[in-house]
Amino acid sequence: AIIIAGLTVALLLWWLIAKTRFGMLLRAGASNRPMLRLLGVRAGLLYLAVFALGAGLAALAGGFAGSVLGVRIGMGEEILILTFVVIVVGGIGSIKGAFLGALIIGMVDTLGRAFLPGLLAATLTGPAADALGASLASISIYLVMALILALRPRGLFVR
Repeated sequence: AIIIAGLTVALLLWWLIAKTRFGMLLRAGASNRPMLRLLGVRAGLLYLAVFALGAGLAALAGGFAGSVLGVRIGMGEEILILTFVVIVVGGIGSIKGAFLGALIIGMVDTLGRAFLPGLLAATLTGPAADALGASLASISIYLVMALILALRPRGLFVR
């Protein structure tokens, strides 16, 4: 259900930004806000609507995360750095890049946590292999970010 909801939200956001008048105004305001005001668009109201949409999406994400993780104060702090890594890998300002960056970082992290302890078990004892495998899996996402920044400093998809 979480995967389907995430894909649905991603598709709806793409449609909203790329195919609607609201998205056109939003893109215009992001590139040249004074010109948008001169054309008679109430930019403050537009950005208020964007803020409300973002708050709604955060509430949706919190509802889904609450069913998987423990709900507590500051629960989003754990994923802030991971979110930063995803945005840097995908390219700042690129929705397509954020989607692809999330897939890449998620797969690297998940595959590392799933397979590194087993690979290390051939040379290390069980608990040591598990601990080192988890640590290396956490480090692997930063290695991917460093590699992508070395090859494409502005991310995979430049805005």
